[in-house]
Amino acid sequence: MAAPWRALPVRCLVSSDLDMLLAAARMGDEGTAFVLLTVVSAKGSTPRNAGAKMIWKPGPSPEGELMGTVGGGQFELLALDAARRHFERRSCGMERYVLGADADQCCGGVMEVFFEYHGPSRRIVIFGAGHVARELVHLLAPAGHDVIVADDRSDWNSKERFPGARLVHAWDDAIARCREATASTLAVVMTCSHDTDFDLLRRLLESPPAFTGLIGSRSKRACLFGRLVASGASAEAVQAIHCPVGVGDCGKEPRLVAVSIAAQLLQVARTLPRL
Repeated sequence: MAAPWRALPVRCLVSSDLDMLLAAARMGDEGTAFVLLTVVSAKGSTPRNAGAKMIWKPGPSPEGELMGTVGGGQFELLALDAARRHFERRSCGMERYVLGADADQCCGGVMEVFFEYHGPSRRIVIFGAGHVARELVHLLAPAGHDVIVADDRSDWNSKERFPGARLVHAWDDAIARCREATASTLAVVMTCSHDTDFDLLRRLLESPPAFTGLIGSRSKRACLFGRLVASGASAEAVQAIHCPVGVGDCGKEPRLVAVSIAAQLLQVARTLPRL
C-alpha cells in the first residue's frame, strides 16, 4: 500500500551527480554520517535514469536533509523511508520499486536503488598534536574511523599537519567528544606535558571511554598512576589505562611508535559497537 502523501522537504540543490559525489567526499572528511542513494536500474517509464544520485542525512525536518533527487513524488518518499532505515541500521542494500504498485505513479516503470550508509564506525580521540600523533593519524586514515586530534596549539594542530582528521583546539571540547559515545570511543593521551596528561586522564576517568591509552615509559606509568589514585580516582579504573599504549616496542622513531599504537587501536576498535 502506498504511504500517505507527504510534502517533500526543502533540499540543498547540486548541479550534477559529480557534484553529489564531491559533496559526499566532503561530508566524509568532516565526519558527517549520511546515506547515498544511487539508481542502478530504470526500466520502462521512470522519472530518473540509472546513475541518478541523492544524499540523505538526518536534519531538523522529519524528512531529514536532502541533496539531489532520484525522482520526486511518492516514489522518492518511499526511498527516503528506506534511507532512514539504512541509516539507523548502518547498512547497505538494494531496494526495488514498481512505480505503479508501490508509489501509485502512472509512469509505471521499475526502478532499483542502491542505498549506501557512509559514516565513521568508531571514534578515536588523540590528545596531543606531536610527531607521533601526526604519524598515527596517517596510519588510521584508511580505517574509516572518526579521528579527532585535540591540542590547544593552533600552529601544531592544523589541517596542514592532520589532513582528514577533525581538529579540536580546546581540551574541554575533546573531553565532550569522548563522552558522546563512550562505548564506541577510544582515547589516546600523548600531550607535551605530563601535568596536562594527568589532568586529561583524571577527567576521562569520570566517564571513561571504551579504551584509554597513555604514551610513555613504565616509570611515567608509575608516576601518573600514583597521582591519579592519590587524587581520588578508582585504583581499578586507573589500572585499566593502557600504558605504555601499543602492541609492543617497534622502535623509537615517531612512525614506528605510531605503528605499535595504531595496531592496538585498530584491534580494539573492531570489538566495539559502531557509532
